[in-house]
Amino acid sequence: MSEDETEALRAASVLHDIGKLAVPEHIISKPGKLTPEEFEKMKIHPIVGAEILEQVHFPYPVVPIVRAHHEKWDGSGYPNGLAGEAIPMGARILAAVDCLDALASDRQYRKALPLDEAMAKVASEAGASFDPKVVAILQRRYIELEKLANEEPLQAPPKLSTDVKVERGLAPAAGFAESAEAPASGSALRKNSVALISAAQRQGQEIIALSQLCGVALSLEDIFSLVSVRLKNLLPHESMAVYCMKNGVLVPEFVSGENFRLFSALTIPLGEGLSGWVAQNHKPILNGNPSVEPGYLNDPTKYSTLRAALAVPIEGASGIVAVLALYRAGQDAFTADDLRIAEAMGGGLGAAIEGAGKPRATAMGASAK
Repeated sequence: MSEDETEALRAASVLHDIGKLAVPEHIISKPGKLTPEEFEKMKIHPIVGAEILEQVHFPYPVVPIVRAHHEKWDGSGYPNGLAGEAIPMGARILAAVDCLDALASDRQYRKALPLDEAMAKVASEAGASFDPKVVAILQRRYIELEKLANEEPLQAPPKLSTDVKVERGLAPAAGFAESAEAPASGSALRKNSVALISAAQRQGQEIIALSQLCGVALSLEDIFSLVSVRLKNLLPHESMAVYCMKNGVLVPEFVSGENFRLFSALTIPLGEGLSGWVAQNHKPILNGNPSVEPGYLNDPTKYSTLRAALAVPIEGASGIVAVLALYRAGQDAFTADDLRIAEAMGGGLGAAIEGAGKPRATAMGASAK
């Protein structure tokens, strides 16, 4: 490769997925398999990425690499179905290395594969997805290249000034609109959402207070039953499960609603599936796919009509103690407000869960015996 081609590949390796800005966030972050409709939307990203980068006028050929990085050696790729040497060399290299990197990295629905297993999977696609010559070189050098990559110091991205208040600029050139208020219906919806979130927070605090006032702390079943009853009135759902952390795995301590037996039978390793990802990363998931949970995925005997999941981490003093998961039948059925309601209800429950069943001082201050 020429120096220009090499520089283009370096730039494309960083920028090749910039076209995903045009793909809905719920598709980008979805754990598990995409639907055919979702995949159609995903396939636009190499085209959009190329169109964005065409405006930059790089002094080397970045755009052809970005446009072709999902083409396959046998012609079965997208967006143009290029095959063999019709695919730019930079795109052939990027496709193989990107696949190796993806397989060897943690994802929302699975843990990273060991590097040698990841390389074996890439090698199995030589002549189909990837240029056999590229794969042969990668196979010879991947351990050496991985070592070089790991030796490079990690640089944290700079913090963007999204929380800065700009003092200058009293009004836009066109002036302000007569009223900054949203239409009545939107205002009413916001007020209703705020009320629901406040109610969830208040009811969560009441559950925590109950667990602290009893002579003996509430049992896990008591706590989760209260959460289930109160959450049902605030946030519609068909099923609810609370997976508690025990010896590095999540086990169902409470399940209600549809598919009771299905969710009751799950054991979810940390980092795997939807709930395992939430526990490992201390982040919620909105409208994930329930079927990616371990023991459920690709098992035709464990069919469910549930198509959307909302899962939030419950933190205790020692870290994650549980994951609260809600399920609904409709695709993308949960909203951002639903997520805030679940987080408000679950906030602080970690301490109540950690203390479940332990003796406490009574409300009068006497020591529990």
